[in-house]
Amino acid sequence: MQPPYYVAEAWKLAEKYQTRDPERIAWEKGIKIIHLPFRSIYGMSLRLGRHKLIGVKSDLPEPAQKLVIGHELGHFVLHPKGNFFFVLTQTLFYGKEEYQANMFAAALMLGEDLVRYEPVVRELAAGKADRLIKILKQEGSLPAP
Repeated sequence: MQPPYYVAEAWKLAEKYQTRDPERIAWEKGIKIIHLPFRSIYGMSLRLGRHKLIGVKSDLPEPAQKLVIGHELGHFVLHPKGNFFFVLTQTLFYGKEEYQANMFAAALMLGEDLVRYEPVVRELAAGKADRLIKILKQEGSLPAP
């Protein structure tokens, strides 16, 4: 069975650049990454002509920053005609394009292990991540928005 295209695209990218690190892949693709003190969003992507930018919340733990960068990279790869996307802290995962970017990020970072975690990843990518974020905040893994 063929993986969905958003998973296949992530795996192709990891193979092409010989890494699963979304920050390194973004750099290789000429996408500038800046770390900013966002308050109400985790990250954003912006395309202005040929220029591409990913902004990521600077006080997130490094694994969370990589996930956000992978998500925004997913928008550039999967939705090339889009100009501006947000990952909001209150409504983290919503809509078709956000779901696809979430699954892209998970597939990029997990590789073949995605199959093992797929039911949980699909649930989180579909909009139920608020429960996970609350748990992580309670454990002190994520800062309050």
